[in-house]
Amino acid sequence: MVESLRRRPRATRIAVAIAVVAALPFLVPVTIESEEFTNGELTSYSYLDLTALVGGLVAVGYAFRARSAARVDGELTAKVKALLAVLVLVGVFQVVRGSGVVPHLTDCSAEYSLDLCRPAE
Repeated sequence: MVESLRRRPRATRIAVAIAVVAALPFLVPVTIESEEFTNGELTSYSYLDLTALVGGLVAVGYAFRARSAARVDGELTAKVKALLAVLVLVGVFQVVRGSGVVPHLTDCSAEYSLDLCRPAE
C-alpha cells in the first residue's frame, strides 16, 4: 500500500495527508484531561490530546519536506502549493488544539468546541 501511494501524484499524497491529519485525532483520540472542582465549580482544567499534537507536528514537518521535494522535482505547481498551505494550517490547528493551550489562555466554555474551550459546567 505504501509503495502504491508513492506512485500517485504528489497532490494526491498531500490531500491524503490532509485528510488523515484532520480526521485521525477525532477518530483515535489519546487524551489526558484533568478537572478540579471546588464547591461544585470548575477551578482547574487541563487538556492534552497526544494524537492531535503529534499528528499536527508530523503534518507540518511533512509539508516542508514535500515542498522541498516538489521544488527539486519541478512539481511545485499552484495546486501543490495550495494543498501544502492547507496541510500546514490543519497541522497547526491540531497542534494548538492538542496542546490544550487555548483553555488556559481564554475563559471560554462550551459544550462542544473541538477541545478549544473548557467544558460547559
